[in-house]
Amino acid sequence: MDAAELTARIKDLITLARGDGGTHEGGDIGRPVSSRDEGTALFSSLQLNARESVSALDNGDYCGDTNGQSPSQAIALSAGIRYRVVYSTSIFEHDAHLEATLDAIAQGEEARVSDLVPSRLVIRDRCEALVIAKGYPNVSPLGFHTTHPATVEYLCDLFDAVWTRALPVSPPQLDAQAALSPEQVQLLQYLVLGRTDASIARSLGVSERTVQRQVQAIQHALGAKGRFHLGVCIGEYLAGHENVPVQLGAVPVIP
Repeated sequence: MDAAELTARIKDLITLARGDGGTHEGGDIGRPVSSRDEGTALFSSLQLNARESVSALDNGDYCGDTNGQSPSQAIALSAGIRYRVVYSTSIFEHDAHLEATLDAIAQGEEARVSDLVPSRLVIRDRCEALVIAKGYPNVSPLGFHTTHPATVEYLCDLFDAVWTRALPVSPPQLDAQAALSPEQVQLLQYLVLGRTDASIARSLGVSERTVQRQVQAIQHALGAKGRFHLGVCIGEYLAGHENVPVQLGAVPVIP
């Protein structure tokens, strides 16, 4: 089953939950989430009850409400729970979400980015899942919660399909001959996250022209023939170095 078919079936699950309360021939596949308080409680519960892993897709529907990293995630990460999260590139235009994500990565989260993130999804230990419906919080029901084995397996397939095709987010520790400064490596990470020159400049407190000059310098150092080719170079490097440790500190200011 490919990613497109899996994505389409998310809508079918939400429609089913809306239409008959989640009952289905062969057993109860789950139940709809009807309130924000219920969704928030489930979101925290899945993370706090995890014993091995949390896998998530994040399309950023809630970005306007972001105040920082989820306390439940910080607790789970400190307990050694493995986190894998695929983010939509669009959410990193929001500074608060960017900082929350960088905090999570610094604590051990494995993060990737993709233009194909169909919904918000959280899976605990591959046995319990919460789907937040696209358009949250202006839809009804707000989501779908399930422990049904076949349904969770399908949602795990969805996550795995998106994860496999997504671009790893790590500050690339490039070959020595590239001679990139720590500031330029940090800028590369912003580029991988899909941020525009204007939003990078705003976050770093520099002019957009300064960011463009640094990007040109990085292109020259890596032998890239343009912005698109630079993205290809970064993607090829990261795809071959998925286990490079993530080391993040304070965001530097590019002179």
